[in-house]
Amino acid sequence: MDATSDRARGVLSGMGAHRGLFVLVSIATFFEGFDTMLVSLVQPWLQEEFQASREALGDALGWSSAGMVLAFFVIHLADWLGRRPVFLGALFAYAVLTLATAFAPSLATFTILQVFARMAMVVELGLAYVILSEEMPAEIRGRVNGLFGSVATIGAAMPASLLAPLEAAGLGWRGLFLIGALPLLLFPLYVKRLPETRAFRARPPTRFSLRDELALVAGLFARAHRRRLVLVIALFLAINVWSGTALYFFTLYVFGERGFTAADLVWLPAGTIPFGFLGYSLSGVAMDRLGRRPAATLYFVAAFAATLLCYRSTWSPAIYLGYFLLIGLGGIWTIAITWSAELFPTSVRATAAGTTNNLFGRLGLVFAPMLAGRVTTALGSTADAITLFSGITLLVLPLVWLLPETNAAVLDVAGEATD
Repeated sequence: MDATSDRARGVLSGMGAHRGLFVLVSIATFFEGFDTMLVSLVQPWLQEEFQASREALGDALGWSSAGMVLAFFVIHLADWLGRRPVFLGALFAYAVLTLATAFAPSLATFTILQVFARMAMVVELGLAYVILSEEMPAEIRGRVNGLFGSVATIGAAMPASLLAPLEAAGLGWRGLFLIGALPLLLFPLYVKRLPETRAFRARPPTRFSLRDELALVAGLFARAHRRRLVLVIALFLAINVWSGTALYFFTLYVFGERGFTAADLVWLPAGTIPFGFLGYSLSGVAMDRLGRRPAATLYFVAAFAATLLCYRSTWSPAIYLGYFLLIGLGGIWTIAITWSAELFPTSVRATAAGTTNNLFGRLGLVFAPMLAGRVTTALGSTADAITLFSGITLLVLPLVWLLPETNAAVLDVAGEATD
């Protein structure tokens, strides 16, 4: 960890005047990570309180993730309105909707609120990566985004340690959503301090029109972008299927098949925080040192192995270790998002991010949990179902090597990485 801390300090030093920007977006993303994990973490409590079946819980997970698909219709507006206003709107929306979820009277209401909360969360996260990619020096872009992604894993690790104390205090799972709404208190600071990116300010002035908006989206499917667009969509689909099963079903798995309780989750952050920080930080190092293609390959193969360790083991320490590795290997998100930002020009970068990750990629996060819930029932085992779905990480490997390598590509108004 000392070497990782030294690298983190070196990256922070290399940011220069942009350190304040990094801190601002990182705080917002800490809570995005916190809130994103809540839906999957509280599944056993939702099952008990709302008397829900495995299929119903899988459907709730899937439909709540549909908001991430809807995020497409918001995130690409950042190519017209600017990164700053759309980011601020998303930050405010996910905090308000997270607060409202704390008072949900039914599973249906819970799911509907989370549809829109998660839409806002991924808009905020996606634009945070775009903002950092456009503002940070090209030679450290991968490491900056890796360090940034590690902050989200710290946020994602915290809810597990809070469940037992909140249960003892009588707040239960609802207390987690109250805590997740804390960005509301910081919102005035973001309005005052968050700047627009230089790349967006430098582009020629544009006016929004529906015709131009449709042309912008259609332009992504033109011959110049079509091949890489399809490949990036496949990349995101694989990541979403893996995340929507291996990570989202962990609590149901250990509670239903391994006899865990809330007390067994209290100390999870002791492993998930260092593994998450290390895994995301190393994803940035791997990108900058090895290149985007080798880094993605390494993380996909390791993701498959870690899933097997977590879901095929019967020894609790091995299960914990597998889960810690799964959290760290979430750094594959940082690799995919950074790579995607480098593959498309500034004029369509946010639109490309919304199209590849949200409009199409997140469909994996919608339908994989639904299918996994049904496969779990059919096989009588969550472990068997998740093992089956984890194979997607190996199937996507040939496509990884068809994408252009974009290590240290310079991003400007007109440019993009070349094949």
